[in-house]
Amino acid sequence: MDDCAWLKSMLASELEVRPPMSNRREEKALAGECSKLYHDGKLIAFAERRKVGSHVEISTVLVDDKHRGKGVGKELILEALAEIDAPLVLCCTKSPAMAAVLQSQGFTSIGWPGASTAIGLTVNTMLRLCSMLLRFEIKRIWVQGKGIHKYERYVLDRRQ
Repeated sequence: MDDCAWLKSMLASELEVRPPMSNRREEKALAGECSKLYHDGKLIAFAERRKVGSHVEISTVLVDDKHRGKGVGKELILEALAEIDAPLVLCCTKSPAMAAVLQSQGFTSIGWPGASTAIGLTVNTMLRLCSMLLRFEIKRIWVQGKGIHKYERYVLDRRQ
């Protein structure tokens, strides 16, 4: 399975993340601001990086089912952090396993991220919601909406 097909398959099956896009847009995502891990030449993990004001957010973290529980998520976060030079790195999750990985790398749970960061995150969320509405992804909207209160925001402050 090529990288684009793997990514689209993972995005389609993981309702907690963004919906899959066209092949062209997914190829662009794979070539852009992201971190990827391979095993035996096949893509097994992916995480997007996007600017939120002067910060960078690690989002859309995906690890192939067959490779979960083996430290791949931690390796992916380490890869992403090595490629980020922003003073603040954000990541939102409701997964206890991902929370543990983030905390092991020095991330701390935060409440209010600050006005500009909150606005940036809200705009990204609203754009994603509009995209899901246009695609009639009602099940994805339902899954993400019912669990939104469980998400925790984490920050890694590199300014110290």
